[in-house]
Amino acid sequence: MASFILPMLFLSTSTIADKLTLKVGDTLTEMSLHNQFNKPLNVTSKTQVLLFSRDMDGGAVIQAAFEQIPADKRPENLVYVADISGMPSLIAKFIAVPKMQDYSFMLGLDREGDITARFPAEKSQATIIKINQLKVISIAYAQDVESLIVQW
Repeated sequence: MASFILPMLFLSTSTIADKLTLKVGDTLTEMSLHNQFNKPLNVTSKTQVLLFSRDMDGGAVIQAAFEQIPADKRPENLVYVADISGMPSLIAKFIAVPKMQDYSFMLGLDREGDITARFPAEKSQATIIKINQLKVISIAYAQDVESLIVQW
């Protein structure tokens, strides 16, 4: 009996997790985060490309792409959001966020991880979510600058 229940329990929790993860066809709600200067950064119905990172390696891919491609050559209505909830708050406050203030681009910071909890992510990769009127039309991942630029 126990051998039957355990696989069913795993199946039901993975099914719940699958339903919670953002997928193509889902609709986002407008969201507002604070950027590295503690100013509002919004994802709205005008946003067309949402770049997302949950770890430092994914963020490094996005940062390198922004450094390589001038702002006027990037897609219009692009927003970058980073989940920094896994970072110790003192490190974020005194080291990471001040360093982010040197970036030539804005990024929305999800400090608690609640706003981006449904966003899909792959370890060490950037997530590219293309949206139209807040409806998700594609989700892709990039582990290097070249593949990110091609997909955004």
